[in-house]
Amino acid sequence: MLEKGRATIPQELRSRLGLRKGDKIKFLIEGDIIRLVIPDLRGGTVEKTVGILKGIEPEMTAEELEEAFLMAVASKIKAEEET
Repeated sequence: MLEKGRATIPQELRSRLGLRKGDKIKFLIEGDIIRLVIPDLRGGTVEKTVGILKGIEPEMTAEELEEAFLMAVASKIKAEEET
């Protein structure tokens, strides 16, 4: 692991995944498995649907919505593992 939480991904894998310098990735922990999550660089569902639903909660950015979704999934997986 490098400074500021940066990780090095081998060139062959970066090429296969279409990753370039500066692209952001996320890691999702599922039990003993760590998954590499690559946001759709051409604009994903979160970016396309942000702002559609208005509610009591303050509006969130696309990144905040995606993070909330990933945290909810991780919590659900953890809860299922504990049962």
